[in-house]
Amino acid sequence: MSNLNLLPVREIRKLEIKRLFELLGSFAIWILFFLIILSLFLSSIIFYLSIILKSQNELIEIRKNNERTKYLTEIEDKTRELNKSLVKIDLKQKEMILWTPIFEELSNITPIGVYLTNFSHQSTLNKVSLKGFADTRENFLYFQDKLGESSCFSEIDAPLSNLIKQNNVEFTFNFKPMNCLLSEDSN
Repeated sequence: MSNLNLLPVREIRKLEIKRLFELLGSFAIWILFFLIILSLFLSSIIFYLSIILKSQNELIEIRKNNERTKYLTEIEDKTRELNKSLVKIDLKQKEMILWTPIFEELSNITPIGVYLTNFSHQSTLNKVSLKGFADTRENFLYFQDKLGESSCFSEIDAPLSNLIKQNNVEFTFNFKPMNCLLSEDSN
């Protein structure tokens, strides 16, 4: 069958425009329909999430007000404070010098005929001043050598005035004390 169109061109255009408007109208209706469904879906999600958020906030508030939670929070706070105190104590202990091993070392290396008369510590400089006297210069030199060999003392300063006398030597040493552990064979 052949397609015969007896309408004038103007009428054909009007019909084409009318058909285009109908098509656009139905397309707009479908888009509007999908937008309405999408907005309903999104609003239901928002509503659902707001209900969950409200219930979670209420649970958080109940937990905050719970006596057990308060007690546990207090324990956590006290534990943090205790840990801070322990860290401070540990730092202080690391800075401390253990004097007992140092005195034991001095006792072990001091020969017969050498006497220690004064031991003073300047904590700001971490320096020790040691005074004493020796019967002979040889005893003094032996003590000075042992002092230099010991791991308990560093930066030993011995003035030359220590060597002036042959007998009854009065001496002074300045040194930095070190934390040392005595070996059992140092006797």
